[in-house]
Amino acid sequence: MFPLAVVPIILVEFCERLCYYTFSGTQKTWLQDRGYSNSQSSSLNLTWAMLSYVACFFGGWLASSKAGIFMATAALSLLYAVGTYLAAYAALPSVESIPLYLFGVFFLITLGAGGIKPNVCTMGANQFDPEAPNANEQRASFFMYFYLTINVGSAISHGVLSSWASSGAPSLGVSLEYGYFFAWTVAASFMALAFLFFVLGRCSYRKVEQKKEEPVLSMMFETLLAGSGSPMGKLALLGWGLIPVVIAVAFVNAFVENGFLKVAAIVVALACIGSLVAAHWDNSYLPEGGIRMCLDCVPILLVGNLFFNILQSTIGSVFLSEACQMDTRTDRSDFSVEGFQRNGDFFRLANPIAIVVVTPLMDFVIYPLVKRATGREVSMAMKVIAGFSFAIGAQLIAAAIEYQRRSDPVLSVPSHCAPYIMVEDSTGHVGMKEPHEHVHMSATNSFYMLAPYAMVGIGEILVNPVLQHLAYEGAPPEMRSLLQAFNLFAMGALPNAVASSVSQALKAQVPNDLNDGNLPVVYFINSVIGLVGILCFFVVFHFAPERLKDSHGKDCRDVSKSSAKKENDTEDETTDGSSSFGSSDVDVC
Repeated sequence: MFPLAVVPIILVEFCERLCYYTFSGTQKTWLQDRGYSNSQSSSLNLTWAMLSYVACFFGGWLASSKAGIFMATAALSLLYAVGTYLAAYAALPSVESIPLYLFGVFFLITLGAGGIKPNVCTMGANQFDPEAPNANEQRASFFMYFYLTINVGSAISHGVLSSWASSGAPSLGVSLEYGYFFAWTVAASFMALAFLFFVLGRCSYRKVEQKKEEPVLSMMFETLLAGSGSPMGKLALLGWGLIPVVIAVAFVNAFVENGFLKVAAIVVALACIGSLVAAHWDNSYLPEGGIRMCLDCVPILLVGNLFFNILQSTIGSVFLSEACQMDTRTDRSDFSVEGFQRNGDFFRLANPIAIVVVTPLMDFVIYPLVKRATGREVSMAMKVIAGFSFAIGAQLIAAAIEYQRRSDPVLSVPSHCAPYIMVEDSTGHVGMKEPHEHVHMSATNSFYMLAPYAMVGIGEILVNPVLQHLAYEGAPPEMRSLLQAFNLFAMGALPNAVASSVSQALKAQVPNDLNDGNLPVVYFINSVIGLVGILCFFVVFHFAPERLKDSHGKDCRDVSKSSAKKENDTEDETTDGSSSFGSSDVDVC
């Protein structure tokens, strides 16, 4: 039975995810309607996701300041709501301001998301009584259902709001041109509710003593400097130093068309990731303590998150492009331009549905069956490799569907969520056809796309909650938010930075009209990336410290008492994971 205080925290995550996925599923199509190409709009969408995860570090830092984790999360949630309302205003037909939209989404919403992501998750896990005999199992189950709640919110955004955005809501009197304004206003209102839920739940949160400790980021920097005399220490400093470079290059690459930047973005990202994995493969050159324990988790979290979430990122980019050029009409007899069409993002609904359906099936049926059959728990490695396999299978199925789509006839109906048709004039300049007209849809049934979306969702169940749980259990209590924030960064920022750069590099394969490109090549490249990811994960997992290999093992406090004493850390569970990057302070009612 979960503590009552978990309820408002989960409600916050539900509302925030509904809002986030509404923008994630529709801003690509809105940007296309503003003249951005298929590949660049995908790259910008991925870059926005990257920035949202980068902002986790800001949210964690603010929570460690005098504001505390409660006030930091509340304030940034409000900022999130303001940003969504601003973006909705920018989408009004009488306004249509790209700068205003970019400010609201790429600045305000990303800061707001950064305030929620690293803190709400840790606060939720912190509500469990550490003295309960099954506390560890309850927290592991919490992470799984926390992830399930995320997908309930996303189901509403994919199933309803995304289609309202691109086609309006005729049944509610909302015309096509007001679709984005209406859908984003609804999403913004949910975000406002998230802020309200969080504030109202303040008195129910588990009370935590305030502690004044050295900020964890300073401790981490000092630990890395202490080991800088060794070659691996220098490599570690290089890897961590390259992180802001990766972010900056990926951001510029999304807005600027430049061949050198495309190559540089990928090279810098690989150098950063390779340096961090190699440097933290064996941390014996670093002083013992909590920071070293956190850094032990870096190779597994980086490799598992990076490779899997490059595959997962296709659901918001090339999967969407493919679905939008299939027959998305609700009435197959309606060939009018104004007829209602599902947004390609609608079929992403299969992703959260698969998660909602398969999560309890895994928890109550499949995992217990495997345990009875083998006599042991399903290992973290088994789950992650199985998750990779589902994601790779999704790429191959999407490629097969694309081959079928290309062989089907093209209809006379423009797709509301496809890019504009591009034409070349007599001077060789390529521009949008006048008057503007969307690429026409093929006769292929768009419901075929439910299959790859669902398969990625099953993969997510097997990978993301497992790595999130590792990030919680792999660090001492006072450093859990630090490792959670790094896990979120590895889950969202780095994969999206790499995927954004790959999207720009493969631009020729994904033109505005997919019939002029070769989308299956992108899927095959992704599949190879996934296979390399399985190999790399197997290697880093095999050489990882034993304490990290059992996702249901002992709390890291039980294996770090001696080093914790050296650092004068406390074993008092009232400070369990309540801090982000600094003192373990949670505002008490």
